[in-house]
Amino acid sequence: MLENVHHLEVDHKSLVIARILGARHITQAALSGIRPSPEVLAMGVWVDVVHALSAVGLAAADRSRARAGLTDAAVASVWAGAGYRDLRGDGPTAPAHDRRRDALARFVLGIAPGGKALLTQSRHDRQRARRA
Repeated sequence: MLENVHHLEVDHKSLVIARILGARHITQAALSGIRPSPEVLAMGVWVDVVHALSAVGLAAADRSRARAGLTDAAVASVWAGAGYRDLRGDGPTAPAHDRRRDALARFVLGIAPGGKALLTQSRHDRQRARRA
């Protein structure tokens, strides 16, 4: 992918970064599950926004990786936008019980920069689901 799509020379640094991002995606998917709660969905939005911002930072810091960074930022932004759309809509399932991952998401969003706004949105979504 790095070589064929982004025309990058695949070096040790590129492989490490690609593996870290791959592990992040797998972890996020595993923690999100099939029907994430509003809190978990909000946490996913936050992670995708941070991913997009860090990819823009990579593009600015290393011009040889600018194309890959900006492509990655665009994809992460689309995922963040889709997650936020689901969070604001009728999409996410609000389980009647709290799970450990919901508590973890609430904790992280409570201390993460910009996370409180997403946490507030997840609470609105949970309240809307209770009324439905």
